[in-house]
Amino acid sequence: MRKTYFEVFQAEGFQAFKTNNGKEVLDLAKKETPNIILLDVALSEMDGFRALEALKKDTSTQKIPVIMYAQLEKKEDRAKAIELEARDFITAAEVTPLEAINRIKIILGEQRSYRVAINKNDGYDIKEFIEDLIGNKVAKCPKCGSDLILHLIKDLSKGPDYFKVSFICPKCA
Repeated sequence: MRKTYFEVFQAEGFQAFKTNNGKEVLDLAKKETPNIILLDVALSEMDGFRALEALKKDTSTQKIPVIMYAQLEKKEDRAKAIELEARDFITAAEVTPLEAINRIKIILGEQRSYRVAINKNDGYDIKEFIEDLIGNKVAKCPKCGSDLILHLIKDLSKGPDYFKVSFICPKCA
């Protein structure tokens, strides 16, 4: 999977480096000073969490935004990544490499993203809109029951007036 991300990032014009070694991540970060790091949880010699901790402690790398990556979702991994100041946490099962690029562009400020709370009293049009998008008039998270938030991401690949629309849970992300 690491190879796939690497190839997609290069195709999108990113200068990308890859390693499966946590200590090499630290060396590359100090040497190359990247704009952002996609950091795998499962690395040899030093796991991704220890590498993230070291990056945040070093004054030369502490301001580099880090997105943590894992093959599978574990709640404790997501919580630990956020606790260690990762900007995002993605899993291979839920996020494609192209979606990861959109998240990176948002963090780097190259792409706009909007989150809009949906008020139940917004009227008939919003209920109809929700029903068109998700098939029912109630926008609730199927996992925790929280109200969903409308998430709009500008899709620059299609032009300045196009958006990808989804609903996200503010608790489950």
